[in-house]
Amino acid sequence: MTEEINFSKATKSLMKKVEAIFPEGVGINVKKDSKLGYVRHDQAQQYLRGGQLMIDIYDMTHPDYTVAHELLHFLHMFNGAPQISFNLTTKKKDLDTKFMATGLELYDIVMHDYVYREQAELGMMTDEIKELYFKGVLSVLKPEQGERDQWMVLRILTLLDTLLFFKDEQDSVKGKLMELYPISFEAAQRLYEILIERSLDSAFAIRRTVVKLFKAFDDELSKLGMVPMNMAEFATLSVVLSERQMRLQVRQLFNIVHSPLDDNLTFKSAYVGQWKNDGQNSFVLADPGKDSAKKFVEYYNMKVTDFLDSIGIEYLKR
Repeated sequence: MTEEINFSKATKSLMKKVEAIFPEGVGINVKKDSKLGYVRHDQAQQYLRGGQLMIDIYDMTHPDYTVAHELLHFLHMFNGAPQISFNLTTKKKDLDTKFMATGLELYDIVMHDYVYREQAELGMMTDEIKELYFKGVLSVLKPEQGERDQWMVLRILTLLDTLLFFKDEQDSVKGKLMELYPISFEAAQRLYEILIERSLDSAFAIRRTVVKLFKAFDDELSKLGMVPMNMAEFATLSVVLSERQMRLQVRQLFNIVHSPLDDNLTFKSAYVGQWKNDGQNSFVLADPGKDSAKKFVEYYNMKVTDFLDSIGIEYLKR
């Protein structure tokens, strides 16, 4: 259905970059032809199928912007951004879904530092798009009623992304956001300071910022009297290794610890490989069963890259 959408020159250039990676190119599926009248980043999703990058669109308010956004996410990932995955389960489907959605949103917001900058350079951050984006924020977020409620997580995440989207012109939206969402906006501002603390110009810097946001987000939940989500354990984030670290043994970089959560493939006990410097989940192992102690000694003595390759875990190089 690509031909039915009038894509801009900038979006077509992004499609060509994808075609250089996947000769089958980009496939567009319009799942809903409704127009809500605002743009949100949940109005599309991407996935690989048969050697082609597929993008499903769920709203046609501004498909050119929406598709370009998805293409930039893919290109950022392909060019070496750390990857997030979810390999554990609380055994409660609804809770797993909530945790995964939150972890992925925090991760995506960090990726948006790149995506928004690229869209701005391509001339896509027009006054129209800014108006449609802000309209989307106001449309999905209910105003606060003076105390925390079930919408606090969504508000904080949405407002954090909004601060990044309007990075250079926050004064144009701050007044309205502070009026409608004073508690959430204050939390979002604290998280935003972490997000912009350092330049996100490398895989290492991106990973470090995601990990910091995970922990800081839990701190904000605690301040609100809400239960932390502990993304340091629940979310798996790929590691970024220096040349020196690649030559070290597993024991020098990771602690392999038993998790209170289960492996979400086998639904059996799981072990988490924690990066020693920050405690972040970097890989998940199913319980090896009997002789587990012997197996873990074997793991700890292996060279890091040999071990990660042996269990099929991708890693990035600094």
